[in-house]
Amino acid sequence: MAASQLRSVTATSSYVALASIPASRVSILNGTSGTLLIEMAGDSGSNKEITIPVGGSVGVSVVANANEIRIKSSSGTTGVSIVIDN
Repeated sequence: MAASQLRSVTATSSYVALASIPASRVSILNGTSGTLLIEMAGDSGSNKEITIPVGGSVGVSVVANANEIRIKSSSGTTGVSIVIDN
């Protein structure tokens, strides 16, 4: 089993894909001062995003890569932690 990778990322006010890292699951913790939104790349649209409140977290299974997930925050700030499992 490959080791998990802990990363810190910055959320902007527009959707941005996570780094291109082979993955089977990505856990996201919202340590920002505002709501964090996530969506699957290539599957955007109304009612297709997950809202993570301040201090909240979510785990998402992906097909092959962390960049299948896109994030944004209205506050456009640092404080997003992710754990990438492969």
